[in-house]
Amino acid sequence: MKNLLTTAFLVTVMCCSLRGADFSEDLAEFNAELAKSWKKHDLIPAPVIDDAAFFRRLSLRVKGKLPVIAELKQFIADKAPDKRRKLIDAFLASEEFAQLMAMRYADMFRIKSEFPINLWPNAVQCYHRYFYLLTRDDLSWRKTARELLTASGSNFRIPASNFFRANADRTPKGLAAGTALALMNFRTDKMSKEDQQSFALFFSRVRFKSTKEWKEEIVYTAPEAVILKCRTPDGRNFTVNTAKEDPRVVFADWLCDKNNPILSRAYVNRAWYWMTGIGLANPVDDMALPRGFWEALSAAPRPNDPADENIMKFLVRYFEKNNCSTKALYRLILNSRAWQADWRSKAKELAAKEKYLAVYPVRRLESEIINDALASLTGSHERYVSVIPEPFTFIPRGSAAVTLADGSMSTGTLDKFGRSPRDSGKISERNNNSTGAQRLHLMNSGVLYRQLASLPGRFFKGGRLSWNSQLDTAYMAVLSRYPTAAEKKAAKTYFDKLPSRDRWKFWHELFWTLVNTGEFSYHH
Repeated sequence: MKNLLTTAFLVTVMCCSLRGADFSEDLAEFNAELAKSWKKHDLIPAPVIDDAAFFRRLSLRVKGKLPVIAELKQFIADKAPDKRRKLIDAFLASEEFAQLMAMRYADMFRIKSEFPINLWPNAVQCYHRYFYLLTRDDLSWRKTARELLTASGSNFRIPASNFFRANADRTPKGLAAGTALALMNFRTDKMSKEDQQSFALFFSRVRFKSTKEWKEEIVYTAPEAVILKCRTPDGRNFTVNTAKEDPRVVFADWLCDKNNPILSRAYVNRAWYWMTGIGLANPVDDMALPRGFWEALSAAPRPNDPADENIMKFLVRYFEKNNCSTKALYRLILNSRAWQADWRSKAKELAAKEKYLAVYPVRRLESEIINDALASLTGSHERYVSVIPEPFTFIPRGSAAVTLADGSMSTGTLDKFGRSPRDSGKISERNNNSTGAQRLHLMNSGVLYRQLASLPGRFFKGGRLSWNSQLDTAYMAVLSRYPTAAEKKAAKTYFDKLPSRDRWKFWHELFWTLVNTGEFSYHH
């Protein structure tokens, strides 16, 4: 914990714009806005989670990994009133956060070497690194969006040029649909055919050409002079003379304008989803455009509007006030009363509480995260290799699944738990539902059982721990908490009833049982 707090202190010194009294005031205002919403809808929010649950939730959502036992124990023992805020700062500054966010962006922007995207491994690594640096260096999302929309050059050397290259459909209509989905959370198939054609004209001059390097492509804007009558999804008309201006730049000027809330609204909705498992508006990447757009939003709700528009407005204002800093936005979300709420609720109230952010949504761990959690427990990582297409890709042994850049590179376990194929960029491609095949894998895999059978030797220090300490360690390793009094009593009763010759099996079976609980495989 000392190292974590030291890191947090350095982050505090270096990133003053995100700290101090201003942040405390913003957080208080946001929590007050949440309280207003709960009162308006006659909801009593779930209580704040305890320290152990907070640490586990934060570690899995921000770092994509199970907590380190020693750090978790130190955090629980720490009595500092601001320890949660410091831990959030430390985790947001971590290498693991940048890696996990790169995985999320890779789903969103279809980073995949093989069919149907066909980026090829060179471009995959280049593009994936781009999004890793976006998070690590906390670059402005508005600036990033503009760069993605306007970049030209080699897709092996200019990372942002892959924005248009990473589309299965590279017709103007396909590029328009991919742009709207990724940057606006908007589905163009809901527009009229005429509007779709007018919108697609912004991307009608995008061209691709090959080079002498294997599979490299140059992205550029066709130089021929034409007059285009373009229309944005909100109904604004633009006449673009391509002899004087690039239609991509015209669109980028519109989307990235500080008075246009669409870009920020779309990112805020995704950010809330990434940190909780649900969006402020759902489906997450099928949002309605703001009604009237340049005018005040109507109070009448639509199916894919935010449940509470005031919450969305507050987060958008905060995001834009901080120059579209993604880390600033995540910091506010993670410190909020809504994010730190308990997951438990009466069944009849659960739907309403989830909708209005009064309870934390229970969602299954993402495929890569559950795979890495099992690997960190057992010390046995899967091997990731891709010999098609060339150049061959060999990932170092012990690498985490969340660091895989290529959507084409997977394993049976990752596919079984719903890893995104990255074909369309839709959030629905990632399947976080529980299935019978997943449960059978956790319960019946002989390989996994043998790996779990080695855990007593790894965690119990050669039998030098007392029985109670061993039980505590098993629960901390798998579930990131101490066992309850009832669990201790049940475990001891079962252990004492076993014949002496079979008691050595108890710990193997305990680890196996804990891994097969929903508490292990779910965000909660």
